Amino acid sequence: MLGASTGASAAASSDPPDVMSHYDTLGVGDDARGVEIREAYRRLARRHHPDRGERDATMAAINEAYRVLGDPGRRAVYDAARRGSAVPMSGAARPASAAMPPRTSAEVRQHPVSLGPARYPWKLVIAMAVVGIAIVLLGVVLFEPREEPPPDNLLEAGSCVVIEDNGDAREVGCNGTGDLVVDQLVPSGAECRTGTSAYRDRQGRGTACVDTTPVTTAPN
Repeated sequence: MLGASTGASAAASSDPPDVMSHYDTLGVGDDARGVEIREAYRRLARRHHPDRGERDATMAAINEAYRVLGDPGRRAVYDAARRGSAVPMSGAARPASAAMPPRTSAEVRQHPVSLGPARYPWKLVIAMAVVGIAIVLLGVVLFEPREEPPPDNLLEAGSCVVIEDNGDAREVGCNGTGDLVVDQLVPSGAECRTGTSAYRDRQGRGTACVDTTPVTTAPN
């Protein structure tokens, strides 16, 4: 069995006839599985251990053979070297010659990279303008003018009034034309400034000094 494996190993390899391969050292064939290689190594290690009086060179050869064949990566490199073929390499370890060479400065000048003219984002500008116009139109539609609050009958400077038949000043809404406007509100019995007339506040809060000259425009 061992001789058949050795013969098959020699026929499949390119080793010189006088050089033993690692397969020959362990007594296994080129297609031996990992389990077979490990068992062969253990058997030979027990047989040729230095404690049994064997030569160190024999045990060293056995250890080297198992170091190579016991590791799948080393075994693949070893088998490729025996066949005289290139060692397979992964994509991360490709030779530098396989990569694209860098462009020289002369090639860059002869073949410049064209980026093309800059493009203005017209579509984005138009879309933003349409959105802005829509917001403005929506605001116009939803806007409601603020109404003037109704009179609260609490006179103060700037309030528009009418004079009742009993002489009381009553607050009314300002129309902007012909309005009588309160100049100031003073305590009862106090005198009003020149150009104004004194009328009693309907709420009894004092005396309303009213400018009796009707205004022709809305007061500020």
